[in-house]
Amino acid sequence: MNIFRFVLTIALVVVSHCTFAQNAKVKGIITDDLNNFVEGAVVSLKGTTYTATTDKNGLFQMENVPLGDYTVEVIAENHSPYSQAIKVTGVETDLGFLNTSTSLSMAEESQDNIPTVSLSDTDVKESSTQSVSGVLSASRDAFNSAASFTFSAARFKVRGYDNDNNVTYMNGVPMTDLVSGNSMFYLWGGLNDVTRNRESFTGLAASGFAFGGIGGGTFLDTRASKQRKQLQASFALSNRAYENRAMVTYGTGLLKGGWAFAGSLSRRWSDEGYVPGTYYNGWSYFLAGEKIINTEHSLSLTAFGTPTERGKSSPAMQEMYDLAGSNYYNPSWGYQNGEKRNASVNISHQPTVILSHDWKINNLSTLKSSFGYTFGENINTGLDWYNAPDPRPDFYRKLPSYIDDPAVSQMVADQLRNNETLRQIQWDQMYQVNLNSFETIQDANGVTGNTYSGRRSRYILEERVADSRKMHISTNYNTSFSENTQFSAGASFMKQKTDNFKRVKDLLGGEFYVDINQYAEQDFADSLNAIQNDANNPNRILKEGDKFGYNYTSDIIQISGWLQNQWKFDNIDVFGAVNISQTSYKRIGNVRNGLFQNNSFGESKTQNFVNYAVKGGATYKLNGRNYLFMNVAQMTRAPFFENAFVSARTRNQYVPGLSEERIFSTEGGYLLRAPKVKARAVIYYTQFNNQTNTVSFYHSDYRNFVNYSITDIDKRHFGSELAVDYTLGKGFSTSMVLALGQYYYSSRPNATISVDNTSELLANNETVYAKNFYVGGTPQDAFTLGFNYRAKRFWFINMNFNYYNNSYLDFNPARRTVEAIDLVDPSTAQWDNIVTQEKLNSEFTIDFFGGKSWKLNNYFKNMKRNNFLLLNVGVSNILNNKDQITGGYEQLRYDYVERNPDSFKPKYFYAFGTTYFVNLILRMN
Repeated sequence: MNIFRFVLTIALVVVSHCTFAQNAKVKGIITDDLNNFVEGAVVSLKGTTYTATTDKNGLFQMENVPLGDYTVEVIAENHSPYSQAIKVTGVETDLGFLNTSTSLSMAEESQDNIPTVSLSDTDVKESSTQSVSGVLSASRDAFNSAASFTFSAARFKVRGYDNDNNVTYMNGVPMTDLVSGNSMFYLWGGLNDVTRNRESFTGLAASGFAFGGIGGGTFLDTRASKQRKQLQASFALSNRAYENRAMVTYGTGLLKGGWAFAGSLSRRWSDEGYVPGTYYNGWSYFLAGEKIINTEHSLSLTAFGTPTERGKSSPAMQEMYDLAGSNYYNPSWGYQNGEKRNASVNISHQPTVILSHDWKINNLSTLKSSFGYTFGENINTGLDWYNAPDPRPDFYRKLPSYIDDPAVSQMVADQLRNNETLRQIQWDQMYQVNLNSFETIQDANGVTGNTYSGRRSRYILEERVADSRKMHISTNYNTSFSENTQFSAGASFMKQKTDNFKRVKDLLGGEFYVDINQYAEQDFADSLNAIQNDANNPNRILKEGDKFGYNYTSDIIQISGWLQNQWKFDNIDVFGAVNISQTSYKRIGNVRNGLFQNNSFGESKTQNFVNYAVKGGATYKLNGRNYLFMNVAQMTRAPFFENAFVSARTRNQYVPGLSEERIFSTEGGYLLRAPKVKARAVIYYTQFNNQTNTVSFYHSDYRNFVNYSITDIDKRHFGSELAVDYTLGKGFSTSMVLALGQYYYSSRPNATISVDNTSELLANNETVYAKNFYVGGTPQDAFTLGFNYRAKRFWFINMNFNYYNNSYLDFNPARRTVEAIDLVDPSTAQWDNIVTQEKLNSEFTIDFFGGKSWKLNNYFKNMKRNNFLLLNVGVSNILNNKDQITGGYEQLRYDYVERNPDSFKPKYFYAFGTTYFVNLILRMN
């Protein structure tokens, strides 16, 4: 199928469509006096059977409402009744914010819930031929709220899926990194106040804004007209990644003349975070303007960015945690002149601009088009060294376990245990080495006879830079073909170019560095060309700010188009969707690597993949409270650029046998939406076939990077999910969320192993015996039980009791090969230690969340009504459990001589102990 013809067909359908129908969708958000969302409010159209119940995000929605004039009524416990005349026109009538008074809800909670539909007892007893509203899916339900917030401390992944299986859109623009396929959440970090307006769908459900991934999708609407009319300032204290957060947000609402504006500014900072040596300094800004041109057209512009610098922590072996006496030992920092300095720092600023146009074609049809552009650098710093000892304090040769002599081993252990400085980076020592390193470089900068003399740095601090530019153009069309049909279509074009290179950050007291490949120098000392990182510029002298080492550009284009139709009948809803995409990419080498002079500079061959995805499903509506549903999907997907090359740093060589991934997924379940009880029970099954993964690591024996390119990876994910919310009455409620899963490898993949300083392969098509090994990096089982109380005096408390089980470390594929166990007796403990995957301990934690609000005009009589002060307090891991391993990995090095897996022990991450977050908010409406 020609992808361009497919996209053109969609465009013609959009432009030519003029079908009219008689029904529409009505939605809105219910808020209280405090401008907080009201959960559980019953919203109805007077004189009809159309009714809905709001979720925790205050959102309600009614489908298939005939066009005409109505009176909307809102009834909420302990709130004054509210009514308003409305006119239902077009495919969608958005009532915006509807306000009820006498609020009992104080918290501005971060957790959302999907909207729910709840009919009265009379409605339920009506004839089965009456139309029953469908289940809404415009925000997070209880399960996804727990997964996103409560379970996040354990690094829980919903259904074990990686980030690339979910999609996130902002004003129609997919916020996806085409190199990795991941959503770029960090682009809007700290902009909480202006990213609350969202629509989400879970799993394989239908959506009006995107085809979505197998994990679902989220649409963030940050247009100025959708922001609250308010001035809000807040300040928060915490002991987590940062200690302080200040934020101010202003929204004008819709002004006379059809204009709306919104802005937000925040800062998050700390001199040191929870983990020693870490720090945080991040700003966030947001500006949005919108013009309602007329009843048919509106134009909006949004710009935002988050310039951030943060000192990171690194995983470590348990031996170092024990020597340090803390599970928060961080090898990434050391003392310099008595001050802590971190070598592993992330610095990023990638501003985004989105221009969007909304066109109401007629009463039932809308066309939304967007243009987005993201640009900027994402930098990670680290140490580099030349002809000098490894400076890492946790380098395995420096540890007591590496030393054979027991007396010497004990002496080293005592020194490391009693002297913190020895456990950290020796900055002063590196400076001293550089100050004493005088050297003369012959034929400097490629000029014969040219010499350059000075202090040649043996150690430097380098920046690993990804400088990206991404452009996106998309359009999204929605209409109703008939009373029971909703049609959606979309098309998009994305192009991303990312320059990847290293840059000298700090010469650490030296005067210059030289752009040569020290790893190649060991094997090709007599070849001037072979040792050059850039043979076009040999012996290049480097100063701070100069690029060096690898330097290449990823050039990726993705075109896609999708169609979806939903049929809604009295007792059943059905949908079907199809997506066609074309992905092409290539590597552009910006330097000629001395080892790969004919296969590193210039453009690689372009890889092209045409992929499809289809999905469909049905929801059977037993009545307005009980639903059964089932969805199924089949799709293919191009391998991501980051996994496509044997070593993108050095050459234009694709992974042998590179081909598309295949995915099959299905889910089914039961939904209960009653006035006091809301429940969701789901079972799911997903099969991934033919995945590709490339990982690289530094090998001290080779003194170079080793690359594992693993193909033919099959994985199976299946399990069940249960979420229950129960209102006990008098302000009390309880909730329970349970996830039970099994995520494991269902094939024996093949590995190609290479080294950066040679074109020869260490292994080609080697079988990795990984079948039935578990997918690491997430608890496969998670459970939380919550108890909530909301008082009439404007305060609330929540307590959650959490349990995690069946977590596994990511395993080293090299240890699951024939060579790794050659000559090892299968009946011995040594065999088991080599091949057995490490299972982590089960863990239990308790969390608290509470808050209170004050209506300021009750205390200051001259103050305008609807000004409020809100206080929220969160305490996580109250039991101060500091032994919870949330992740880690087996080191990719392996001792082939002794066949001893303990020569390179695993590295772990630990969850924080007790942490808090206190937030004070002043809101003026």
